[in-house]
Amino acid sequence: MKQAASKAVWMAVGAGSAVVAGAIVEKSLNAGWRAVTSKQPPNRPESLKTRWKEALLWTAASAVLVGVAQISARRGAALGWRQVTGKLPPR
Repeated sequence: MKQAASKAVWMAVGAGSAVVAGAIVEKSLNAGWRAVTSKQPPNRPESLKTRWKEALLWTAASAVLVGVAQISARRGAALGWRQVTGKLPPR
């Protein structure tokens, strides 16, 4: 496979895995928030109607969990790429 084509395929695989992981974590985070607080998660943390504590907790939890899920998915995709191609993914 040519370098440009290989890079394009990797970008699609890496990004796709990160998007799927982020969506799964977001749904789980919403369910977890409802289970812990018995309220809906803030859909607009920047709203003046949202309390600071809720906005900060939601933003921090979302950022950490989605970030960890995305990097984990990309690393998993890189392992799969290496398994299939015998090489590390292109930069």
